[in-house]
Amino acid sequence: MKKEKKDKMLFYRLVRCLFKPFVNIFWPTKVVGKENFDSVEGAVVICNHYSVADTLIPAVKLYKKELHVLAKAEAFESKIGGWFLRKVGAIPVRRGEADFNAVKQVLAVLKANKKLQIYPEGTRNKEGTTEMRQFKRGAATFAIKAKKPIVPMLYYRMHKPFRRNWLYIGKPIFLDEFFDSRATEDYDKATEIVYERMIDLRRELDEYVEKLIGAKK
Repeated sequence: MKKEKKDKMLFYRLVRCLFKPFVNIFWPTKVVGKENFDSVEGAVVICNHYSVADTLIPAVKLYKKELHVLAKAEAFESKIGGWFLRKVGAIPVRRGEADFNAVKQVLAVLKANKKLQIYPEGTRNKEGTTEMRQFKRGAATFAIKAKKPIVPMLYYRMHKPFRRNWLYIGKPIFLDEFFDSRATEDYDKATEIVYERMIDLRRELDEYVEKLIGAKK
């Protein structure tokens, strides 16, 4: 098992090295608040979701050693695609049903004091708007069960080739008050707290970029 994990890490680092120049050139993205990401080890990392770039950019900019991300099970259906996704650390989850195998893998990652990236809206924002759908309960539930914080991240806008973008990282969200609870209503309350913090983060990000652009005019 240790050899398998080591092989996965080496494979991920090789892939990351190969993709890095392409990602940096094709989707130029400035990371703001990286110290917030680095301030904790084990954590649920949440982010808005536009496209596959939402995972590739953090892989290049933030996850230097290994990557763990929750992805829809449909993406693993092809033999080669499924092999590649698992090899780089993706965990398949079946949406809309109780996927106990995915939960087990997620909690194992978090309890090993590693970061797991999740898209809490549950699907991509194909319209490219800045508004976020209501969050699924998963991110808060995993954080509570594993007793880990949540690190919120937001992209300023939808990715376009060669267009400048920003990835804004907020301070970790600690849900300690819910750690010993198994009540569904507490998971709902925690999810609402996380959602409200992301709305606040959107305001911070918009203000940051507007000031930056205004200063350059």
